[in-house]
Amino acid sequence: MRDNSYDMVGFQEVLKYGRTSGIELADYDVVHYAKAFGAKGIRIHSMDQFAEVFRMSLAEPGVTLIDVPVDYSRNIELFAELHDGVLD
Repeated sequence: MRDNSYDMVGFQEVLKYGRTSGIELADYDVVHYAKAFGAKGIRIHSMDQFAEVFRMSLAEPGVTLIDVPVDYSRNIELFAELHDGVLD
C-alpha cells in the first residue's frame, strides 16, 4: 500500500506535536522496483481491480508485488472517532 509518505510516522507526529516533519516521499515506481529485484510488479488504480490481480498473482510462479495506492488523509479523524477521549 503506497501513499508516498511514512504515514504511520506522520500520524504519530500529528498526535504528539500537531504537525508532521520529513515524512513525504517522492513518487516512486513500485512496478519497476519489483522488476529490479526479479519480481513481477502490477499497479492497480482501484480496489475493484484487486481481487482479480491478486488471484492472477497467486496463479503465476514467483513473486508478484501489487502496487495499491491508499489515502490515509482521514486517519486522525477516524482514530478520534474510534477512541473517544484519547486525543483530549
